[in-house]
Amino acid sequence: RSAPRLLLGLAPALLCAALLPKLSGLFASIDRAPRETFCSLRSPCSSAQVRSAGRIGASAAALAGAQRRAASPLRLSAKSLADLEVVIVGAGPSGLLLAHKLLDAGARVELLEGRADPRSLDGGTEGRAYALGLGIRGRSAIRTVDDALWEAIKPSGFGSERFQLHPTPTLKIELRSPDDGKGLEPSLLIYQSDLCGALLTELEARHAAGGRLKIAFKVRVESVDARTGIVVVQDTGGGGRRELAPAGLVAGCDGVNSIVRDAVQKACEGFSVTKAPLPGNLKVIRFAKMPEALDFDAVHAIPGSGGNSIFLEPTARGVCALITWRDAAPVAAGGAGAKEGDAAPVSLGDLTDAEAVRDALAKAFPLVADVVDLDAGRQFLGQNLTRAATIRCNTYHSARAVLLGDAAHSSGGASGQGCNAALMDAVALVDCLVDGANEGVDAALLAYSQQRVPEGHALLDLSLGPSDEVGAFKKALFGLSTLVGNVLSRFGLGTPPIQTLATTTLTPFAEMRREREFFFGEFPTEAEFKKEVAVLAAASK
Repeated sequence: RSAPRLLLGLAPALLCAALLPKLSGLFASIDRAPRETFCSLRSPCSSAQVRSAGRIGASAAALAGAQRRAASPLRLSAKSLADLEVVIVGAGPSGLLLAHKLLDAGARVELLEGRADPRSLDGGTEGRAYALGLGIRGRSAIRTVDDALWEAIKPSGFGSERFQLHPTPTLKIELRSPDDGKGLEPSLLIYQSDLCGALLTELEARHAAGGRLKIAFKVRVESVDARTGIVVVQDTGGGGRRELAPAGLVAGCDGVNSIVRDAVQKACEGFSVTKAPLPGNLKVIRFAKMPEALDFDAVHAIPGSGGNSIFLEPTARGVCALITWRDAAPVAAGGAGAKEGDAAPVSLGDLTDAEAVRDALAKAFPLVADVVDLDAGRQFLGQNLTRAATIRCNTYHSARAVLLGDAAHSSGGASGQGCNAALMDAVALVDCLVDGANEGVDAALLAYSQQRVPEGHALLDLSLGPSDEVGAFKKALFGLSTLVGNVLSRFGLGTPPIQTLATTTLTPFAEMRREREFFFGEFPTEAEFKKEVAVLAAASK
């Protein structure tokens, strides 16, 4: 009898907590110009709308331009970038989509990748072993090429809009369900190797015969000169060292440890990059099927014993399991190699025997014990350990060099939006190049940085949550409002979680961040970002 009274008494507080993000966003928007977005949960845009607009804008100005172009029968000529030679460093998803877009616009492209072709036997797993989720941002970016490209990718993935948290083996919390998508196409869960393979196959089918595309795998980029556009590479297959002809543009799609970013830093006085390692270690295991205790079509987050965790994603080729642990968080070893009666804990990273790994994982994560076998242990031991890091840059270009994806902004996988944001970078860059064809590459790169730097900063903030600077009270309040909002949003009340908004809407990250200034602290205005980027660009000339 006391339970209903307790809930009734807490109702006002819970409602206030759920509405706080809306109220704080309202207060933060005072004296700012109204902003619009492509999509909302209640009015999702179709792929045709995105495709006709030809871009994914990060500001009201970009949106207005897209709407004007959509209403006009005039389309940009395929020869707009005919005189542009581009070297793309990194053949990940953003580099491959960038190649598609540039070639469609008439440019010449040379694509360099240090790893093997992802479609080859020796290139499918190392560095590309993990699965990622393509939400509305990633889908929309790919569809700016055409629907056929997206349809060529879809069979390699698994559609799902379910996300479940398992705090204990017997407790399941539904964090996201198909209803949260409001009728949108579900996220596509796909191995990075499969996504890259599909993009590559289509790239070659469409452009290999045209003479404007060169692709080189197993080449290490040794140096980049941002001012001259000269790239020096070493063929790891024995082809020797060579210097490429000067490029009009060098695009860095080469990840967290970007060599193109190093070139930008040398060329741009005032360039700043903050690289911060995230705590913990990461390895990936591929299971043939989802554990029996878990729903086969959902993504599962499972905290394990000893401070470890496992994250499982269904794909078209089994299940991708991301295992994370901290060196200071021990796991009890009970398999081969452990002495009888020895209770001394060891870290997952210290294990050297496949049986020991199998037994340790089964003990730490009982829900997945039925699929953890010796092969899983061998996979674990056969991989290099990964440590995630975040990247924050104050500009994304200098001279002839430009940064995309993790090279420009990495959230370390904390948000699950890294690939989606990187694909949007590719679309934004080509849009800026085409629109600024008459003004030159310098003006186009300036426009690109001014548009994408706020998005990168906002995504990192939203991924990591409020910093210690805002105080423990606001951090706790943010956690409470997120929890309550997740529950009430299912009944049409409150604000959906950030992850849901990021996955199911095209609301700019900067807009989402400004609406949460109450929790996160102040965020620079669009004008402030533009001014800082313009000052840096002028200083690097």
